[in-house]
Amino acid sequence: MAIFQETARCILFDTTQTMNIHQLSLLHDPIQDRILLRISTTEREEIRLWLTRRLTLGLQPYLKRASVDLIANEASVETALPTPQAKEMLAEFKQQENLQKADFATPYEEPVKFLLGESPLLVTDIQISPQTDGTLVLGFQEKIGEPPHRAFQVKVKSELVMGLQHLLNDALGKSGWLQVEGVVRPKEKEAEVVAPTDRPTYLN
Repeated sequence: MAIFQETARCILFDTTQTMNIHQLSLLHDPIQDRILLRISTTEREEIRLWLTRRLTLGLQPYLKRASVDLIANEASVETALPTPQAKEMLAEFKQQENLQKADFATPYEEPVKFLLGESPLLVTDIQISPQTDGTLVLGFQEKIGEPPHRAFQVKVKSELVMGLQHLLNDALGKSGWLQVEGVVRPKEKEAEVVAPTDRPTYLN
């Protein structure tokens, strides 16, 4: 199990509650064949999410693109990046620099409260919205059954986006999904993918 610690704002859609993210953990569950994303706060409150194979494989390139764009926008204040290759190289450098600062040794702290219930939210939709202040808003929704549906959003900086991307890649590597993807195409409908812009992007 990998851990990434960072401070960010998390907002529940159905309340005005905000909190600071303290730890992230992603682990592939072989029985469910899903990735369990656990998000804990400094108050030891936790949100649990199930990420399916289809949704995860659609999300992975978006997080990479988002981190590259965020880092490139930060760097453009000081210097111009003329080519996409230059942006990619800078993002890879920042990724390694960020991982060296991350804490992967501290054990994940078990929660004392579940903000959206102990049962993990089965993510059906992810909204990705770049912000003018250089951050990224990620919205997670569970559109199952009749409303109201469970949902929340988190506003993060490039460091946490890179950390989430790293943890997701690690969990994917252990899931075996990438090997299957290279041989057998999934039967279910693929998630619609649109390049991140200033408008919200949805994965569903």
